[in-house]
Amino acid sequence: MSKEKNLFELLKPEAKRNLVRNIIKYPESVNSLISRLKHLYLKSQLTVDDVSGLHLFTGTDWPDNPIDAIYCNDIFEAYDR
Repeated sequence: MSKEKNLFELLKPEAKRNLVRNIIKYPESVNSLISRLKHLYLKSQLTVDDVSGLHLFTGTDWPDNPIDAIYCNDIFEAYDR
């Protein structure tokens, strides 16, 4: 049985790299977001503030589809089944 991954572990490599790079400029905000992602396991647990921070600090554009934007489908890898 595999261990369930938290949302930080599910970040796509480029998104994670950009997020970590932003620690230098925005240490409190980014570290707080990373800490939160390490404690969450479902994208549905993300708050509006989390989603906004993810798009901002990963350098990811807001998708046209609101569902993709809310669930950050372009930022996270698919869940393991």
